[in-house]
Amino acid sequence: MSSAPAFRSVAADSAEVAALKNKTNLASESLGSKIISFSDEFFAEASNLLKDSEAVFLPEEFTDRGKWMDGWETRRHNKNYDWTIIQLGFAGSVFGFDIDTSHFTGNHAPVVSLEAANASEEEVRAGKAQFVEILPKVNMNPGSHHYFVYEAPTAAYTHLRVNNYPDGGIARLRVYGQVVPQRVVSSDGLVDLAFVGNGGRAVACSNQHFCSPSNLVLPGRGKTMGDGWETRRSRTPNHNDWAIIKLGLPGFIDKVEVDTKHFCGNFPPLVTVHGTVSDEDVPPSDAQWTEVLGGVPTTADSQHLFDATGPKDKAFTHVKFTMYPDGGIKRLRIYGRPSN
Repeated sequence: MSSAPAFRSVAADSAEVAALKNKTNLASESLGSKIISFSDEFFAEASNLLKDSEAVFLPEEFTDRGKWMDGWETRRHNKNYDWTIIQLGFAGSVFGFDIDTSHFTGNHAPVVSLEAANASEEEVRAGKAQFVEILPKVNMNPGSHHYFVYEAPTAAYTHLRVNNYPDGGIARLRVYGQVVPQRVVSSDGLVDLAFVGNGGRAVACSNQHFCSPSNLVLPGRGKTMGDGWETRRSRTPNHNDWAIIKLGLPGFIDKVEVDTKHFCGNFPPLVTVHGTVSDEDVPPSDAQWTEVLGGVPTTADSQHLFDATGPKDKAFTHVKFTMYPDGGIKRLRIYGRPSN
């Protein structure tokens, strides 16, 4: 009998999946997730599991080993099973999964199970990590998303082992969870309260026509305009677009950094930041917002560091970043002091 935590399979259009997708994908390549080892990747690389983009199918694309597939695919006729070990970008507790077999229709993995460990990379590579089963063997359908939700979040883990019985292909693995805050302190003694590595995440926005506000809290400065947050062009007077970030570490805000890297003809002319306190993931519509940063201009392809103009002695759980009238930015950093 499996000792895995209690879970259930849920439909793609369910409220549970909508809530799940509002969590952080701990296995995202944008967070620094990587493949540590694998049993086989003859047809397609295990690293494809971690891609942020949806899987695609190119009918005419072949390699010297066979059909090109956008996922992890092993060779046929395995007498045992295949596996790969993933190092999550940040340690975190898991709320659920999406095991995606999109475009694998005659070659999908028929059964999958998952194990997890909390260990250093060195321990995992040396085979000293203790893996425990967190998802027992579950059946996979061809060309489908398979969503699983836990009754309660798991313990915090750093690595996952994906077991593929007996062989075949999986397009993507999404591991939805909550990051354990890293609490990395900058040279001036402040912490980025909104950083994904501290548990920060975007929970609501007015518009994400071109790209998601979840990108605002990612590591680094990105690679293209496509990995920031960009809204559609507004055509109405006095328009603004906004995104709400739930801080991973509630705290007192001292500085705000607005980075418009790669946004050269579409950066917002003016931005503001407000803060509030709420026990909910998304603050209620009648939440009281306090100005943290008054209207300040931005310029193209630049990092802008501003001193917060709001109260330094008031702690916040959420910030609301507003662009006037619209546009795009790459990253938002909220530097301050954790309140606990």
